[in-house]
Amino acid sequence: MSSDIRKLDQSPSASDVRMNINNRSDFQIQQSTPTASQGESLAAGAPKTNLIFPLHAKSGTHHAYLYVGTPPQRQTLIVDTGSRLTAFPCKPHCSTCGIHASPRFDMNTSTSLTIVPCDECMLSRKDFELETYFKGDGVGGNSGDSDVNVDLIPDQVKRAWLRGANANKRRTPQHKSCKKSQCEINQRYTEGSSWDAFEVRDNVWLGFEDTNESNLQHAQYSRPFVFGCQTSEEGLFQSQYADGIMGLSMYTQTIVGSWFRQGSIQHESFSLCFNSNGGHMSLGGVASIYDENYKNDNGARHLTPMQYIPLARDNTWYYTVHVTSISVGDHVLPSDALQFMNDHKGTIVDSGTTDTFLSHKVAKAFTLAWAKIVKRKYNNKFQQYSYDDFMKLPVITFEFGGGTKWDVKPEAYMEAANKNDATGTQWQGKRSFTSRIYVDEPHGGKCFIPYTICV
Repeated sequence: MSSDIRKLDQSPSASDVRMNINNRSDFQIQQSTPTASQGESLAAGAPKTNLIFPLHAKSGTHHAYLYVGTPPQRQTLIVDTGSRLTAFPCKPHCSTCGIHASPRFDMNTSTSLTIVPCDECMLSRKDFELETYFKGDGVGGNSGDSDVNVDLIPDQVKRAWLRGANANKRRTPQHKSCKKSQCEINQRYTEGSSWDAFEVRDNVWLGFEDTNESNLQHAQYSRPFVFGCQTSEEGLFQSQYADGIMGLSMYTQTIVGSWFRQGSIQHESFSLCFNSNGGHMSLGGVASIYDENYKNDNGARHLTPMQYIPLARDNTWYYTVHVTSISVGDHVLPSDALQFMNDHKGTIVDSGTTDTFLSHKVAKAFTLAWAKIVKRKYNNKFQQYSYDDFMKLPVITFEFGGGTKWDVKPEAYMEAANKNDATGTQWQGKRSFTSRIYVDEPHGGKCFIPYTICV
């Protein structure tokens, strides 16, 4: 895969704005700041697909149903563009794992499952030393654990690691990767959550709420896929609604890359379309249906034409975009602060993150502009707002390379203390809200606000 693009799909409603990420093989993305004409050229060549599966929104994240094994067992997984691995708890292991949306996947009842032997480890991060580039930050759970100096590695070698040029070669695992004749993997997150797992291979296919329909499709289309059977969970993984995580970053061993190599999809592409109720995931391209007059999700896939933004980099695991402007209401933040949004890792689009994190270098300008408009200090604590006060909160506008502007309205970045308090209708008295935009990220930025997209 030689290049990638990512797309923004906006609707007239703030509660129905969508994000789409699409891996493409027929565009060469330049590393210089992209122009608006580049965005137009990306839109002209996006592949279309009718292979569409539902997403479900709960607890601040979006989930897909993955049917695993023979006979198939359903697992509810977070769709996460900021992680590279797919993993969930397995029975009889992970006795300390939490209770989640689905019954724990039972390895012993699947006749198609195999444990990956130590001479065939596929997911061990020791096989991909480029992750040293991310060492210490743990964005999306992909912090590195190698001691290799990436600055001394030629670019063509880095790209080969990232794009899987050696994916078909048998690897000799490092001693830390193999324990008890199993390929061990793990993820550690900066906020303290973590999980451990070992590699297994089984037949998988995405599905629907209807298990009968899903089982029929699984029998016809499922393909072998290597994922992690979790043996332990810590922190938020124990209490989360979802069973596990579906990594969708730019990595060879994601479901998208695996199914493309096996011929199940025509393009190494996917898109995620989010709204407040869920949305859909498209495999092999973007959803092909568009009806500007259709105002609900009963068949129509897009309410407005999608807008496209080229990725800022193609030698990272992550989907990064170039931020050219940030505005708080009518106040445009100083342009010299934006270099801190685009340096280091750049600004990462992360569908598994429920908050938006901006560089701490823009904090002063951001909070001053906020205070001037709102007449109160900006923070991430719950504060009381009347309906009139809430409606005066500023729109946060991001502009990206390629010329696309994104207006994030208050109802998209403010969260109510009472989950039943809707912001679309007028209320009496005051309600408590907190902002989900944080201005304290030490390196670059990353974001995903549910039902909207930003940098």
